[in-house]
Amino acid sequence: MADMKSTGAVKGEPKEMETKVHFELLEKPDRVEGICKLLLRRGRLTPHVLILCPDDAFAAQLNERLWTIHPESFLAHDLAGDGVEKNSQQPILLATSIMRDNAAPVLINGGLEIPQDVSGFAHIVDFVDGWDESLKQAARERFRTYRQMGLEPTYLARKG
Repeated sequence: MADMKSTGAVKGEPKEMETKVHFELLEKPDRVEGICKLLLRRGRLTPHVLILCPDDAFAAQLNERLWTIHPESFLAHDLAGDGVEKNSQQPILLATSIMRDNAAPVLINGGLEIPQDVSGFAHIVDFVDGWDESLKQAARERFRTYRQMGLEPTYLARKG
């Protein structure tokens, strides 16, 4: 995978933004709920987010939960479809593969693998499954892989 940092070597040209990667702690074995709470806690993160789902079943479960996560409202979202125009209008797009249809600067990794192509995202959110030692080790491996890709991942511990 390509180095995601810009060298800014050409004088006078603006530097490309460096991709930020951070890991969030999941304390319970429910990644769908963890993603929903992250979106609520961070005010949906940005105007556009791509959530990479490991499979269709996960995407369907997340889709359903996003409609009911908040009693007074819902988080505007949709499952990715074949129509680029419809996808482009979704503030939160749920997909099983990387796509750029909604021009999301933020990628939330709902799976346990590093996505194949993370270029073009300003921010990547990944997770540490704190409730399972083997999954914590897998998160450590992803952390190291992000570093090997030229990124500087961080771990954000929640306070309180």
